[in-house]
Amino acid sequence: MTPSPAPNPPASGGARVRPMSVSDRYASPWSMRVRVGASLWHLVWLVLFRPTPRPMLAWRRFLLRLFGAKIGKGTYIANDARVKYPWIFTMHDYSALAYGAEVYNLGPCVIGRNAVVAQHAYLCGGTHDLSAEDQHLMVGNIDIDEEAFIGARALILPGVRIGAGAVVGAGAVVSKDVPPWMIAAGNPARVLKPRHHPRSIYGPVPSQGSPSAGADPAAPQQQQR
Repeated sequence: MTPSPAPNPPASGGARVRPMSVSDRYASPWSMRVRVGASLWHLVWLVLFRPTPRPMLAWRRFLLRLFGAKIGKGTYIANDARVKYPWIFTMHDYSALAYGAEVYNLGPCVIGRNAVVAQHAYLCGGTHDLSAEDQHLMVGNIDIDEEAFIGARALILPGVRIGAGAVVGAGAVVSKDVPPWMIAAGNPARVLKPRHHPRSIYGPVPSQGSPSAGADPAAPQQQQR
């Protein structure tokens, strides 16, 4: 049940945001196969996915895999979480897609191991070129790397990569990459400070009176193993 591997996939090493060009500005940039697949998936989501009780995680994983998604073990996918095109969607082991979260993945989207996309967050893989007369569609990849955390109601825009262990604050609007193990928040989002964590390159939270308690937070410590 996989309509296509990806609509207009990027070449290796190419731009993370790219145009979906069509000869007629009023024509759909998607093939008939993709449109039929998306309609069928929407029907399955409404009838067989959305009404399921919370504990039926294995069933929801099965439905996504049936439509081509790559879903790792131990993943948590809420029954009202939405994915536009499962066949270009990947969730690695023990990652989570919480209640009301939406993955509008017009381009490939990858959620890394142990990463969390919190409730009502929106991963938006499409936009428009408003400088062009036809305002053609632009699609982009979205990557949420391992151990990253996307706060509630945050908006991640096309082409963005959230680095390993990074945190995006609730309600943030992210249009640029967030470096690994940093905390970003606001509209537009900006990097605020390092994230201290046992596996962070900045180490765990320094204890009071420890030699590192007054150290420069921008200076990475040795990574904890």
